[in-house]
Amino acid sequence: MKAAMLLALAIATPALARSSPPPQVDDAMVLLDEGHYLAAQKVLAKLAFDRHGRVKDDYAYQMWRQGSVMVTGELHLATLDRARPTSSIERDWVARIRRAVPRDAIAEIVRRARDTRIVILNEAHDSPRDRIFALQVARALRPLGYGVLAAETFDNTPDGKAMKQLKLDGFVRRSTGFYSLDPVYARFVREALSLGYTPAAYEQTADQVAPPAAVGDREAGIVARDQAQTENLLALMQRFPGQKMLVYVGHSHVAKAPIDESGDGKAKIEWMAARLKRLTQIDPLTIDQTTVSDLYASTRPAQAAAARLIGDRPGVLFEDGRPLVLGQYAGAVDLQVIHPRRHYRFGRPTWLATLGARPVAVPAALRPSHGRCLVQAFARGDSVDAVPLDQVLVGPHGTAPALMLPNVPVRFTRQC
Repeated sequence: MKAAMLLALAIATPALARSSPPPQVDDAMVLLDEGHYLAAQKVLAKLAFDRHGRVKDDYAYQMWRQGSVMVTGELHLATLDRARPTSSIERDWVARIRRAVPRDAIAEIVRRARDTRIVILNEAHDSPRDRIFALQVARALRPLGYGVLAAETFDNTPDGKAMKQLKLDGFVRRSTGFYSLDPVYARFVREALSLGYTPAAYEQTADQVAPPAAVGDREAGIVARDQAQTENLLALMQRFPGQKMLVYVGHSHVAKAPIDESGDGKAKIEWMAARLKRLTQIDPLTIDQTTVSDLYASTRPAQAAAARLIGDRPGVLFEDGRPLVLGQYAGAVDLQVIHPRRHYRFGRPTWLATLGARPVAVPAALRPSHGRCLVQAFARGDSVDAVPLDQVLVGPHGTAPALMLPNVPVRFTRQC
């Protein structure tokens, strides 16, 4: 899983396409696979940042971003701005947003999802809030006959063992996949299973991986990976002929038309959704939630302008009666979701309440006498290799953030 995930990152991320990960990054991935979240983040932080907090290694920085949110829930904006400063602002986006008309995102998705059997939703791998929205979408689509959850994170083995185990357990193990090591992702999957969804893996398998040379050829790597994903989804459609499918992907796999990510107009890339549409003649409903984001200083003013329009619920914007899609996905996705501005309660993001979670104080005995520790909560009946229900960083002083937990018996552990 670690090697495949690093290969996929190299292929999908332009800045990394011609570089190699430091060996220590793989060491950090081993720590994450074993559930040592805090230790992994310490390794990645040392590799990613110089003494001024600036990025010194792109691979480590991307892995730090993805692993950090598993511990903190959200990336700290000041840390991101210091890591990679920018003076670029998408000012045209702000002007168009201010003229737009907002609609409720879930209501619009439900309206459009009735007319297809495939909904494809993307995420930023460093934004657990995207995973909360995926849960909202899964809940809304279930009454429409959507019953298969195909997620990029799911480990895809020839024997299907991971998916059989997941459906049997009803909870996520560390071996289920990489992104689902995030407690928020794991809670999304757990809730989807309780709603009656069947989990399905569609990621490129070991025997579908392109030759190593493809890592240095970004487009060739994408072609191999996304063609494999498409073929695996076609097989799932044959396996579940009467079921509608929610496909949860990362970033550009959502594009159902070729897109020019480089901005130079030299080459447009056909990602998975475009291949699936072409081969099935089914027009999937495709939804981006990664573009108008506060995670990048260049798009933060646009996100703030959009947040003022949508209020406290995820929204989509319309321009001249048509969905407004900004950035590289214009013409390649149907809807672009905007999330509300950040708010906090009990020391945690308020979007966690979407899980139906209640605040639970960190047991006093688990607070450290010095330094910071990661306090974890697990469902008492889950196995020792389960992903935590929630986890928070706590120190010896001040008010500790609350754990946001379902109303089930739990056990606590800590990592220091």
